[in-house]
Amino acid sequence: MATRTTGNIKNGASPAEFMQNKLKDEVLKNLEPELFFAKYGQKSTTPNGYLTVSWARIDQLTRTIAQATLVEGVTPTEVDQTVTVVQASPVQYGMGVVMADLLLKTTPVRDLVPKVGKNIAQNMMRIIDKVIQAQLITGTNVIYANGKANRAALAAADVVTGVELANATTKLRSLNAEPISMGSYIGIVHSFVAGNIRNTASGLWMEANKYTTNESILNGEAGKLAGIRILETSNIDTVASTTTVYPSYILGMDAYGVSDWQQMEMFYKDLGSAGTADFLNQRATAGAKVSFAAKILDNNAFLRIESGATSI
Repeated sequence: MATRTTGNIKNGASPAEFMQNKLKDEVLKNLEPELFFAKYGQKSTTPNGYLTVSWARIDQLTRTIAQATLVEGVTPTEVDQTVTVVQASPVQYGMGVVMADLLLKTTPVRDLVPKVGKNIAQNMMRIIDKVIQAQLITGTNVIYANGKANRAALAAADVVTGVELANATTKLRSLNAEPISMGSYIGIVHSFVAGNIRNTASGLWMEANKYTTNESILNGEAGKLAGIRILETSNIDTVASTTTVYPSYILGMDAYGVSDWQQMEMFYKDLGSAGTADFLNQRATAGAKVSFAAKILDNNAFLRIESGATSI
């Protein structure tokens, strides 16, 4: 997601401009690397003046051998290509942080504003990815760990193993889901789930730092198993059931869409910028806002594994 900044710079006031740029740099450094779900969605852009974002889903062709067999000199029967338009209305999200004048003067933390910017970026990252997860949790393809029949049947000991990952790969391949990276699907899992996978993989788990090919290691990538590159994050929303349920998302290409309807904007306002609302110049503020949408495009391009997990 791109980011732009808006400052409160009066008469070319260089301190405010300097802090604005420091804030922007810190947010850019910390926002993009920490986004897991947002980077694997199909991107959509919206012209100015519209409050709806759209994605086009090209429906799969299903012609048979008989229908595709040509007869010499005979024009084959045409088939329509179906395109499904998926739409959503963006929602705006934002947050603001107040820094008191005494804090700015007495804090032992050097460069407080950039560090606050990092904190804002990390919080906004968690919000963006959780909004996308709220869509994905409604997906229709589900595998329950340890062969359980449904979510209510899961226990804490029903953890994700190589069996579930192999079944996920088989299922996605049977649905013709296109891999995302180096012929592999992407799996985004909770750190506890990643630990279970490593501990139950019976030597088949390959650590990311031991790859023998020239493939680059993805941000957060822990390793690979059963044709899935596993990305590990703590920012997975769990589900309350008979036990705490951990969804793991196995993604193929263009499973869902995300849109930067309003790019991330960063704001820094110096002491006294609020005018009469801060007539003693006691508060500086930093914040961010973004407006975007997320939508499932193809239920056959991803699935989730629901499981328990071994917490530490």
